[in-house]
Amino acid sequence: MTARIARGPAAAALLLLLGAGCAPADEPLPPDAAEARQGVRNGTPATEDAAVVGIAVGGEVGCTGVLIRPRVVLTAAHCLAGHRPDTALVGPSAAEGVHVGIARAWSSPDYRAGAAEHDIGLLLLREPLDVAPIAMSAQPLTDEDAGRSVRFVGFGREDPDERGDARRMQGTAVLGELGALTFSLTPSPSSACSGDSGGPVFGAGGAAGGGEVLLGLISRGDEACAERASVVRIDAHLGGFIEPLLAAIEQTDGQAGEPCVEPGNCASGLCVSPEDAPSFPYCSRACGGPADCPASMRCEGAPGAAQCRHARPSPGAIGAPCERDDACEFGMCALFDGELDEDEEESRTCSALCFPEDPEPCPHGGVCSPAAGAARAHGCMYEAPAPVAAVGGCAVNGSPPGAGPGGRWLALVEAGALVVGLRGLQALRRRAAPWRGERRRRTG
Repeated sequence: MTARIARGPAAAALLLLLGAGCAPADEPLPPDAAEARQGVRNGTPATEDAAVVGIAVGGEVGCTGVLIRPRVVLTAAHCLAGHRPDTALVGPSAAEGVHVGIARAWSSPDYRAGAAEHDIGLLLLREPLDVAPIAMSAQPLTDEDAGRSVRFVGFGREDPDERGDARRMQGTAVLGELGALTFSLTPSPSSACSGDSGGPVFGAGGAAGGGEVLLGLISRGDEACAERASVVRIDAHLGGFIEPLLAAIEQTDGQAGEPCVEPGNCASGLCVSPEDAPSFPYCSRACGGPADCPASMRCEGAPGAAQCRHARPSPGAIGAPCERDDACEFGMCALFDGELDEDEEESRTCSALCFPEDPEPCPHGGVCSPAAGAARAHGCMYEAPAPVAAVGGCAVNGSPPGAGPGGRWLALVEAGALVVGLRGLQALRRRAAPWRGERRRRTG
C-alpha cells in the first residue's frame, strides 16, 4: 500500500505549535553549515541589559536570548538544533552570572534550515527570573523605518574558535532593507559576530519617552562580521507563533483534553504526555468511570489511579487523523491510496518515514513501503497496538481510523531518520544552522 503526503501551509494553531516546535536533543548539524554565531564587533559592555541572557549547552554559551516573560526567553530557532541548550546564563558574563535550567524549547513550525524568515524559537525556563522582561513591539515596521538607528546586544565573539568567558556586549547599527518577515542591519559602527544569534535588536518605542522595545532577533550575517546581518521581525511573528505559545504557557484553567505545557496549565493540575505522542501533552483529570471524562476520552488505569485519556492513537500520534504535517509527532501527514473515512472521503493520518536501505528499516516488524507522490519516501507498515483496558467501560481497539487491513499504519521507529533530507518534503520541520556555503562553526 502507498500513501500520499499532505502538504499544506504551516498551521498556527496552538496544538501544532506545541508539538512541532520541540527541538531535538542530539540532531547533528549539516557539515556545510556555518551558523550565525556572531559576536558584537566595535561594541561596548552591556552592563545594564539584565534581560539579555546567554544560551548555553553544557555551560558553554553559543547563542543569545532575550527575556519577554519571567520564565520565557526568545532566541533563534537554529540555536535549538544539534545539542539542545540546557541552561540560560543570567548576568553580564559567566564569571559574574548564574545558569538557570531550561524546561522546554520550541521552534517556529515554519522555520527552514538556511533561511532567516522564521528563525525564531522560544524557551521556557525552570524558574522565573527576578529581572524586568522586555516589551515586544506590536507596531508593524514600515519602509519609513529604514535608516533608523537601532541597538543590539549579544554574547558573541569575533573569533568563533575563541574559548573562555563570554561577555554581554552591545552595539549600534542602522535598520536597512525591510522584508515581510525580516530586516537587515548595516554596521554603524557595530556589527554582529559569533555568538550573537538570537540576540535582541532594540528600537525606540512609539510613544515619546516610552523606552526601547524589541524589534527583532539576530539570525544570520556575513562570515567576516563586517557587512550586514539578517534579523527576524518580532511584529511579524507575534500572532502566529509568540502569542499562542505565551497563552498556552500562562493558562491555568485548561480542561481535560486541551493542550498543555506543564501541570499548572490544567485546572486539575494534571498534564500528561501520551507514550505514542509525547510532544503533544494534554490536560487530564482523575476519573472513576466513563461519565467522569469528556465524550472524546476514556477512563484508563487501575481503580483509584485512573485518568481521563485519549484513546490511541492520541492526537498527533502515528495513525491519528490529521490535515497537515505539523499536526503529527513525526511531521508527516499521509493519505493512503484507496482508503476512505465513514463519509467516503479520503482520510489522512499521521505517519512517519523509514529508509529501506537501512539494515533494519522497521526494527519492530512491518514492511517499509513507498509513499505515493513523494520520490524516495517510504513508510513502515505496523500492526496496531493491543487494546487498552478501560475503567467502567469496554476496551477500545488501538487501530486508528483508515489504518488499513489489520489495523496497520505508517510509523517511524527512529526519530533521527527524519534528519535525512528528502527533496519535496518541505513540510518536515528539521532544525539546523542557517548558514550555508561558509566555513562551519560549532554552534549557534
